Amino acid sequence: MTDLAAPTLTRAIQERIGTASYKMWFGHADLELENGVLQVAAGSKFEVEWITRRFAKDLEAVAVDAGGTAAHIHVRINSQSPGHEVVTDADPPSRRSERPRRRFHNLDDLVIGASNQLASAAARTIVDDPSAHHLSPLFIHGDCGVGKTHLLQGICARFSRQNPGSPMRYMTGEEFTNEYIQAVRHSQLERFRRTMRRLHLLAIDDVHFVAGKTRTQDEVLHTLDAIRLGGARIVLASDAHPNVIKRFNASLASRCTSGMLVQVEVPDEPLRRAVLEQLSIVRGLNLTPAAIDSIVEQCPHSVREIHGLVARIGALRTMRRADGPVTGGDVAEATAEGRAAIRRPVTVDTLMSATCGVLGIEQSLLSGSGRAKRVVLARGIIATLGREMTTASYPELAMAMGRRTHSSVHASVKRIVADLKAGRRVDIEGQSVSLEHIVGRIRRRAGSSL
Repeated sequence: MTDLAAPTLTRAIQERIGTASYKMWFGHADLELENGVLQVAAGSKFEVEWITRRFAKDLEAVAVDAGGTAAHIHVRINSQSPGHEVVTDADPPSRRSERPRRRFHNLDDLVIGASNQLASAAARTIVDDPSAHHLSPLFIHGDCGVGKTHLLQGICARFSRQNPGSPMRYMTGEEFTNEYIQAVRHSQLERFRRTMRRLHLLAIDDVHFVAGKTRTQDEVLHTLDAIRLGGARIVLASDAHPNVIKRFNASLASRCTSGMLVQVEVPDEPLRRAVLEQLSIVRGLNLTPAAIDSIVEQCPHSVREIHGLVARIGALRTMRRADGPVTGGDVAEATAEGRAAIRRPVTVDTLMSATCGVLGIEQSLLSGSGRAKRVVLARGIIATLGREMTTASYPELAMAMGRRTHSSVHASVKRIVADLKAGRRVDIEGQSVSLEHIVGRIRRRAGSSL
């Protein structure tokens, strides 16, 4: 079989499946036809699975047309694409081959708005300014889906470009925990420590994962202290302020707040529209004004929600080989299943756990006689969301929280509702946060536990 160059393959596949579908699923893929095998290196596991399931026959047909004989199709993740995690001298040779590379986000691709402007500026400064060691550790916190991971990975990608060959690492709190446990089990703790402490940049995402793990938290603390003394830059991210993460080591929380602490807020409407505009261009989707309004309205809490809905819309149109602009009807169809699904009610225990987790208090305090502001706030939010998200009555909510009568619970609901309407803000660990934001976080955390 004659080998076929990538541009020729590109044209052939585009002609067969359409330009829009090609851009969506093959836009970041590498293509090569050699010795009877059509190699497709896609950008993610999801893309690999989708291409294999949806386009295998089309790819086979293109390969046969090109070579005149039967061809094999091999779809895999492209581990060599630009923007993947950098493997450095700090990694032992055995780990270099074992750990999969990541495709990093880029800071230049981040859409900037009021909610993330400060975090974005801090991210660039900690990389660009050699004297910005006072920012380290940079601790970024905020709700799920607001762009924390994009910021951390963007920092790593930017650092790698500006400091080629410098040892750096992006990892999650879970990965740090697992690697530490494996090092202990296989008597390689000193090797693990040498590897981590030679880094010039360490970025740990979801650092709250180590909460409650005493030995792992101690190791994180010692690692941060060691590499900070060596002048390394440290970037951490969590879904909550360090001081309100439940079962977080006090010393570790103190280290996390010793540098620059910045919160990424829920994206406002202008930012959501800007994100959607950028995403539609990348996906090759032409959205009507009605479709834009519908998506923005249905995704009020996070950028990730917008990505998910746009992905569903694109998948539906790809399956149906639809052309033309995306309409409000297309958006409604993509979300119809979720709207029609009957949601199971949240349990009161789940709601109490979510509330205490967000506010950073012990659940046992709810049934006590204490009148601390945060405890009183927790009781009021549980009562308010309890009527919205659970099947419990006021007396049942009062009993769950150890209150003697349900009249106090009823009164707390009225107070919370009034405060929400008034746009009240509350102080949590020295930060002023809107009550609406806190209630929204609790609502989403309780709902996601189903």
